[in-house]
Amino acid sequence: MNQVFYQNSLLKFIRSKKGKALDLASGNETFVKLLLKNNWYVDSVDLKKNNNFNKKNYTFNCIDLEKIKLSKIRKKLALRKYELVILFRFLHRPLLRMIPLLMKKNGLFFCETYMIQNGKGKLNTKKNMLREKELFNLKNCNLNLLKFYQGKDSQKRNIIQTAIFKRV
Repeated sequence: MNQVFYQNSLLKFIRSKKGKALDLASGNETFVKLLLKNNWYVDSVDLKKNNNFNKKNYTFNCIDLEKIKLSKIRKKLALRKYELVILFRFLHRPLLRMIPLLMKKNGLFFCETYMIQNGKGKLNTKKNMLREKELFNLKNCNLNLLKFYQGKDSQKRNIIQTAIFKRV
């Protein structure tokens, strides 16, 4: 499994609850598999589908999150509301403002991605990396900040920001 900083909190939540989850920029669908294994209904969004799931509680949406208008994302997702939204290792700032609109009250949002510090970071382009305490500032968007970390990732290789939010 791709390790995330608050992985134990995520696993505890997934195993203790059931409902609808949205995995944005799902990549290799590691978290989709975990959610399905724990009886969640999952909507997955990415540029291309990596696995051929034929599950009744799984929907894949081929969406270029950087190029589509936010209103079209909501329309494609049929205006569903989710108990859980996850976004790992991807950044498109306009998407961050839309996430609370996709969440049910008391739903959780787990986010972790790379950040830039002193002009350096993992990714080639600065626009795809978070600035200092950028996730921390999302608490002003109908989201209650539960946990926040900024620093080295779990493998001590890259600088990240990670946060858990609750929809109020």
